[in-house]
Amino acid sequence: MPVLLVGWLNRTLDIAVIGVGDSGWYHGRVFDFNFEILMQSVIPNARLGLICAVAAQVLWGCFPIYVFALRAIAPFDFVAHRAAWSFLLLVNLVLLSKWYPNFGLPERQEIHCGLCSRRTIILYAAAAILIASNWVAFVWSVMNDHAIDASLGYYICPLIVVLLGVVFLKEKLSKLRWIAVAFATVGVVYTTFAEGTLLWVSMAIAGSFGFYGLIKKRAPLSALAGLTFETGVLFLPAVAYLVWRAGTSNIVLGDYSFLVYLLIIGSGAATLLPLAFYATAVKHLPLSTVGFLQYIAPTIQFFLGIFWFNESMDYIRLTGFVFVWIGVVIFVIPPKSST
Repeated sequence: MPVLLVGWLNRTLDIAVIGVGDSGWYHGRVFDFNFEILMQSVIPNARLGLICAVAAQVLWGCFPIYVFALRAIAPFDFVAHRAAWSFLLLVNLVLLSKWYPNFGLPERQEIHCGLCSRRTIILYAAAAILIASNWVAFVWSVMNDHAIDASLGYYICPLIVVLLGVVFLKEKLSKLRWIAVAFATVGVVYTTFAEGTLLWVSMAIAGSFGFYGLIKKRAPLSALAGLTFETGVLFLPAVAYLVWRAGTSNIVLGDYSFLVYLLIIGSGAATLLPLAFYATAVKHLPLSTVGFLQYIAPTIQFFLGIFWFNESMDYIRLTGFVFVWIGVVIFVIPPKSST
């Protein structure tokens, strides 16, 4: 339903702009069979994009509260449930796309074309492994009182993406952004040596999501169709793991409250809702604006770690964060346009 709501708002506003109504056989056919081409001519709605972008980041920022409410279950169990329920929800959305083709749902034809391409299957299999690794690192960090380290990972992630673009995509990096990367590196290295331990949670989150973004840049499918592939790759291993856990652990059905089971089932919707908002925002806002707004989520996670989860913040970690924050501020400064 959240995905349908966003799709309906998106479709209603966009069609009103370009003057294509629901009536008329010709316009209906053009919209049904050439949706992507039609969307390219739509005038972006900046207000809708801004609302959706902020909504996505706030939901991602507050997600540690959702995870913390499920701390009674093991991190791997939660990740397995998240993958399984996300896939089941996406399969239902694929089925709904037959009756609601104009809502931007993952369509059967798109899924079928992806299954016919070996390259697409390999890309999304790799993406599935990376996003599962990211989920495991994030869920473990929140359930083990490391929400602040998780937020640090998401602060570093855009800088990792920039470096990956330089290394793998031969993108050029301005001097100012090299300085930003240097500040973030100093913050991580200082904290590592001062505390005598590697911030593996932060680096695992940043690295896995960074390489995930690199693969998704080359991936051909839409956001929801791609996630259908990724969770499809994870579905059978996740179910097999949950069956194994049910047979080997001492956990019985009555060990958890009704709320816990409700949150487990809802983990699929909790995963897809911010993605639906994010996908809509990207269509209506410049990527630079979307990139700047993505720092809302780790900022919320940082303050949740301190004030909600009561995690400690000593001067060493604070100093490391200050260096990373300086790097982030420099990173989001727009480059000077050449005259």
